[in-house]
Amino acid sequence: VRIWDMRKRRCTHNLLSHNKLISEVSFEKNEGRLMLTASYDGTVKIWNTVSWKVEKVLIGHEGRVMGADHIPASVGGHHYIGSVAFDRTLKFWSTQGKAEPPVDATAFMT
Repeated sequence: VRIWDMRKRRCTHNLLSHNKLISEVSFEKNEGRLMLTASYDGTVKIWNTVSWKVEKVLIGHEGRVMGADHIPASVGGHHYIGSVAFDRTLKFWSTQGKAEPPVDATAFMT
């Protein structure tokens, strides 16, 4: 993953992130302090956008991860990430404990 400074028109960081194709990159919608990368290596990585270090690696899909994104609202104090993979699964990841999808469907709206 390359991070570009568009004002200077140059690459500021080159992140060695996955060992296979990266299928998705997304930033946290509110503050932009976290970045997600999803990959064909079956993982989703959460990056700190200040230090550009990996904060967490989400492992659980049995196939290529095709996409991942932040669910924009905090539900019950938990933040969620959704990911979808070639293994025909949709997973919800939570910041604490066992993740259960929120009941309020508006939490999934962007």
